[in-house]
Amino acid sequence: MRWELADKALHSDFRQRVEELSGQNLGDCYQCGKCTAGCPVLADIELSPNRIIRMIQLGLEEDVLTNESVWCCTACGTCNGRCPMGIDIVHILDTVRLLSQQSKYRPGALEVLTFYQAFLNCIRHFGRLNEIGLMGSYNINSGRLLTNMVKAPWFFMKGKISLSPHKIRRIERLERVFARIEEIEGK
Repeated sequence: MRWELADKALHSDFRQRVEELSGQNLGDCYQCGKCTAGCPVLADIELSPNRIIRMIQLGLEEDVLTNESVWCCTACGTCNGRCPMGIDIVHILDTVRLLSQQSKYRPGALEVLTFYQAFLNCIRHFGRLNEIGLMGSYNINSGRLLTNMVKAPWFFMKGKISLSPHKIRRIERLERVFARIEEIEGK
């Protein structure tokens, strides 16, 4: 991938916004690549963690916010543990995902974003993953209404999934966690 660097990109406030929201100093990253060497999803993404950070340093806002690589991060924390400068890369990518949702640009991985939101909504409502809720929410919001319908009867007959979701006990505690996160993120 070749980057076109214009004066406008180099002097954008994108880097500053990412630094402010994430609480990380991107100038500390000297591109050693240790975060990338440990990334378990590296084979499946276009941009490595250190490359994303470099693009943020260069002010390439649209390229970062529209790339699907930021949505494929599993937040496992391997990159954080390997970084010799102690940069919280997972938090930076969380910040980029938040900015991507708020931006004028269309997210690069709309299907991944839809799944991400369906997954979090399922956890929020039930306290655990509910396959029917997840599949239903994803299928409706992605416009793929009949996806998985061929497989559904087999899953029901084998007892792999049920129609009745089970909520965790004391779900109000989890609701407080989500409320606190939304408060912190300013939603």
